[in-house]
This record gives sequence, C-alpha cells and structure tokens, in this order.
Amino acid sequence: MGTLVCVFATSTLAGDTPKVTLSVPPPFATEVTVKHYRKEQDLLHDPTFHLITIAPLTAYHGCFGPRATRQADNHSWTVDVFARYSAKVATACAAAKDGYEADLSIEPEFFGLNEPSYMFARFQHKQFSWGTAVSFLSQFTQDGAYYVPHNGHLKYEVWGVTSDRRYTVVASVSVSHPMLAEWGSEVRDALSIAALKRDRDYRLVESCSPEKFKPSLTAFDRMLDTLVIR
Repeated sequence: MGTLVCVFATSTLAGDTPKVTLSVPPPFATEVTVKHYRKEQDLLHDPTFHLITIAPLTAYHGCFGPRATRQADNHSWTVDVFARYSAKVATACAAAKDGYEADLSIEPEFFGLNEPSYMFARFQHKQFSWGTAVSFLSQFTQDGAYYVPHNGHLKYEVWGVTSDRRYTVVASVSVSHPMLAEWGSEVRDALSIAALKRDRDYRLVESCSPEKFKPSLTAFDRMLDTLVIR
C-alpha cells in the first residue's frame, strides 16, 4: 500500500488566500503542485491569453497515474478553493434539479471568460466534511458542437460552498470510460441538447457505476472529503 500524501498550502503572497490541507492518496499523487493567487492576478504568463481570478485562490493540480501524452489517457485533476462565497453555487447546491439548471462552468463564474460547458450529466447533490456540493459530468469544446460523451473531453466536476459561507470549492478530474470512443473523427455530434440526452453514450455515463470510470468518481470524492480550509 502506498503512502498518503498530505499537501499543506500556506500562502506567501497575501493573507487572504485560503489556507488549505488536502490528503492526496498515491494513485492521485503524480506531480502535485499548490499555487496561490491574489484577487485579479493572472494565472497565466501569456501575452495574448489571460486567466484572471475574481477572488483570492488556492489551486491544487495533480494527475491520476502517470501523466500521458494521449489526450484520452490524461487524467489530470484540480481542486480550486476561492475566498469568495458564490451565491450561484449555493443556490445550485440547495435547489438545482439538474446540471443544466445549475449551469456551472469555472471560466464564466470565476475568470470572466465566456467558455461554458455544453453538457451536464449525472447530476447529484452531495455532502462533504467542509460543506454542501453538487457533482456532474461535463464536456466543453471550442467548435460549438454537441459531441456525445467521449474519452478526451469528459470531466467529473464537484462544486460546493463551505459551511461557514466563506469559500467556494471547484474540483474537477478528466475521466474516461472503457465503453466510450476516444476523441477523434468517429465521435458523433448529437446536433442538439435534446438529442444528446437521448444518445446511448449519454445514457451510459448517466447510469453506470461510478467505479467504471477511470479514475473512480467515488475515489475522487473521498480525496475531496479530506479538504480542510482554515
């Protein structure tokens, strides 16, 4: 059995960035990093593309298993803790009936970019040690199509607010399923959300066991439950 990796995040930038600990189990412990950002700080160092956070942020990044060059085999993950209570996320946790009603995408919500996901499947309400949350499977591509679930763009996301109403947690991991096609020309465009929801691969990811995904959705939830924010 591998050794559990406890990652402690303390800020050297500003006192208002969240101070966080996360216990990362060995399967998720490839190339784990922790970074801190002030409000309105650019996360990227790019002269043309900017990603500016609207709130102080502590960001964890890592990978499940070895980092892969093939997009379909890349299982990178993030856990972002924003020092901001999001009313939209709180409303979704309290009352949203599905992912389309919740309508949660990190770029519009926290970075001011109009790049929302088009798919929100397998929506669930959840309770963690730090607060309430919702989870779902999402997909986003830049060409505006409604591609069916496939390995290469499929993500599992968890959004929540802390019990003390001080922080918003946004976590995601790139996942795959052995019965889904890899990203490429064979991936079908459903052409509409209504048709997407009727598609066989959409129904598959909606109803299959959480253990069928790589990594397991349950295992990612267990890691996220170790999050402590002070």
